Amino acid sequence: MGTSTFIAIAILPLLLLLAPYYIEPYQLWDPVALNDKVQGERQTQWCNMGWWEETNSFPIAAQALGEKLLDLAREGGYEGGGNVLDIGHGAGESLLLHLSSSSPPKHLYGLTSLRSDMMSALSLIDRYTPEKAKSTIIKLYPRSAQFRPSKDLDHPLNSMKGFMGEQPRDLAYLDEDQLLEESDGQITLGRDDPPPYDLIYILDSIYHYPPSLVPFLNTLKPVLRQDKGIVVYTDILPPSVGLPWWKAWFVSYFLSVPLPNLTQRPSSLKGYMELLEKEGWKDVEVKDWSKNVWPGFAKNLIGRGGKWEKVGRTIERVEKEGWKFVAVRARKGESGHLGDQRVNVSNTSM
Repeated sequence: MGTSTFIAIAILPLLLLLAPYYIEPYQLWDPVALNDKVQGERQTQWCNMGWWEETNSFPIAAQALGEKLLDLAREGGYEGGGNVLDIGHGAGESLLLHLSSSSPPKHLYGLTSLRSDMMSALSLIDRYTPEKAKSTIIKLYPRSAQFRPSKDLDHPLNSMKGFMGEQPRDLAYLDEDQLLEESDGQITLGRDDPPPYDLIYILDSIYHYPPSLVPFLNTLKPVLRQDKGIVVYTDILPPSVGLPWWKAWFVSYFLSVPLPNLTQRPSSLKGYMELLEKEGWKDVEVKDWSKNVWPGFAKNLIGRGGKWEKVGRTIERVEKEGWKFVAVRARKGESGHLGDQRVNVSNTSM
């Protein structure tokens, strides 16, 4: 064995340990990889676990999950239109979902940590936005979901930030401290106060956001419309029996999941909802969507063979161990007190 080969083998464990510090898991994911081309349709770039009801197609199932979460918001009183923030939108498929609804948002803001996703999303909505949504004002931000008040002045979760570009179809976006030029080269200063969001939509990503679930949700309250703004998201809950420390560390480190999201979660859906209730959220509802997510997702991956089969077998074990895939809806309560709170528990997929 040559010296260079020996050195390479010796430092490989170190490289594996350091990689999560510099590379997000989704940077290694080609969003087209699982999106089988549907005949007569455009190539999609969905990246979620899917809602597997009467389909074995990944892009159809992935879109169905996105629509299911938007339906959950409507069931809670979101009437469409208004101001919407989509956090963790990936390549932009969920942004197009909002724009394609019967009542598109007046303002649509997108937040993703990857610049490559932002650029893909920008291209997608430029090409496929329906005519009825052409007047929607769109802003995309390549930012971490974690808002730091002292540093992140240009962040959609900054309640004191002045939003730029109040002209129709403003596709300007921010990259670090530089405002990049929009498609027609015109930038217009808008009003100083940001519009409060009627809906914050987070599809299949909230479990990644630091520092952990409750502190992150608390950063959403200042930018939600008072006593009306709704947040909807999907989440993954570890088994109620808990995780061995080594498994929790492994998942946390290599999949970029804050450790408290694995070790400090309530042991039941009711406990989960009570936690949100104590934090001042009202009209809280949590649905267990596991049976329409895990089995279909695992079957699809196993059927692909190779490395995907191994991932699919892992998903099968995840289901057997009692991990839950849940959908959550909560409304911002009144200022100063918790207000009347109604908590609904549902273990059905509906």
